[in-house]
Amino acid sequence: MRMSILLATALALAALSSSACAQRQLSDAQRQKILERWQAADRNGDGVIDRAEAEAGLPRIYKNFDTLDTDGDGRLTPEELRAMAGRFGERRR
Repeated sequence: MRMSILLATALALAALSSSACAQRQLSDAQRQKILERWQAADRNGDGVIDRAEAEAGLPRIYKNFDTLDTDGDGRLTPEELRAMAGRFGERRR
């Protein structure tokens, strides 16, 4: 269940790109809400989420930070979250 929540969150954050998610298309309102959450969590405005920012603003992401941080640099990029969403989409097919 917890992994499902994490993966759902990753899918939602993947919508930060202009392309549609593999499993469904998000509305403009949903995409805007996701973007606002990402920007609110990104307190220093550098476009990535570090561990402290995830802990403070994205607790589900924080709990699985090491899994999502595929390059191990201590920062989550939108690309890392899109990659996780893509892997989840492949599993569901």
